[in-house]
Amino acid sequence: MRVIELSETARRAWLASIERERSRSAEEAKEIAAAIIVRVRAGGDAEVSKILRELDGIELAEDSIACCPEGGSAALELETAIDLAIARLATFHQLQKPASARIVDGGELRQESRPIRRVGVYVPGGAAVYLSTLIMCAIPARIAGVEEIVVATTPRVAERDEFKLVCTRLGISEVYRCGGAVGIAAMAYGTESLRRVDKIVGPGNRFVAAAKELVRGDVGIDLPAGPSEIVVIADETADAGLVAADLVAQGEHGADSLAVCVTTSDATARAVAAEVDRRIDAGGAAARAAIERLGAVIVVPTMDAAVALADALAPEHLSVQLRDAGEIVNRIRNCAAIFVGPWSAVALGDYVAGSNHVLPTAGAARYASSLGVADFMRRRTIVTLSRETAEAIGPAAVTLATFEGLPLHAQSVRARLGRDGSPRLSNREEAVR
Repeated sequence: MRVIELSETARRAWLASIERERSRSAEEAKEIAAAIIVRVRAGGDAEVSKILRELDGIELAEDSIACCPEGGSAALELETAIDLAIARLATFHQLQKPASARIVDGGELRQESRPIRRVGVYVPGGAAVYLSTLIMCAIPARIAGVEEIVVATTPRVAERDEFKLVCTRLGISEVYRCGGAVGIAAMAYGTESLRRVDKIVGPGNRFVAAAKELVRGDVGIDLPAGPSEIVVIADETADAGLVAADLVAQGEHGADSLAVCVTTSDATARAVAAEVDRRIDAGGAAARAAIERLGAVIVVPTMDAAVALADALAPEHLSVQLRDAGEIVNRIRNCAAIFVGPWSAVALGDYVAGSNHVLPTAGAARYASSLGVADFMRRRTIVTLSRETAEAIGPAAVTLATFEGLPLHAQSVRARLGRDGSPRLSNREEAVR
């Protein structure tokens, strides 16, 4: 693994190179995803079946792409782990249910949250079967009260008994057997066998992330959740083996994964780099491409520079393995999830910690947050004003509308007020008087 010593000038240049790589990769993916979306919108299930055959060599009749995942089973140990993940995630996410806001003062002003009716969950299905992603997306949706959940994933994943078991546990009865940008397009616009959804959630590769961005507006999306990222801030007290283990674990997701360690210690940098290389040679070959392409141990002069570099990267996962971890955590502004201390493996957050592993990537942690219950709800405001309140605040509204050059807005308010500024009475009230 590369060890790079960065001055302030070199740090800016390295960050610029990362940004260029992110941008180039995203633009390439958008071109491919856009073409697929056009085909799916025009051709429906028949075109989806054709794309499956072209890209994946899979023969799947168009009338069998949508299915119901009935039954399912798993080895006892795996089933127990699934139950633990569901229980811990549900416990943590139950606490996230948004409270209503209400003011009663001359009428009523309140805000309430209602669940989105129909949600599409994307579950990646390349080399792995991501049961954890299905759990991470479906649990907060169910807690929010979402009525209908449809899952899009690859045919290979959809056919696995373990996947069917989790679907059954989570009350999911609709699965669309097509992954990548094709599955995103089908959920966003619908096909003959799949009714379109209101919002799409879930992570994926760069083509999935690009497709989600392209359909945004026609359908809601959760957040930019593309290739995995990890930044570890470590000092001389960190266990180099544990730091390396976290780096190669996230690199395992694919060649587009970012795996970076930032340290002020030359000795720590060399030790971490050596441990990463040893772990890859000893059976971690799946992470090799990511480590060679976007992996590095960065040596900076001060801890302030380490914090600044982490904030500039705004990573999906930030691991803090330092003597004064708590103090540094309080200074970090931009990251999606922080894992503090040697026992808080990022991989625990991927499965059973209780936090959500659907997180913003590619620098989006500057403005976006992890998937949660609120992502499956819509806020609506209900305004019920009394006559007295209308009289009290109406003149101010007229003044503001007049200043903004919107006379019809002002007239709308004046129509409810008498000439002397008092509320205008209805015909029924006039008759009673």
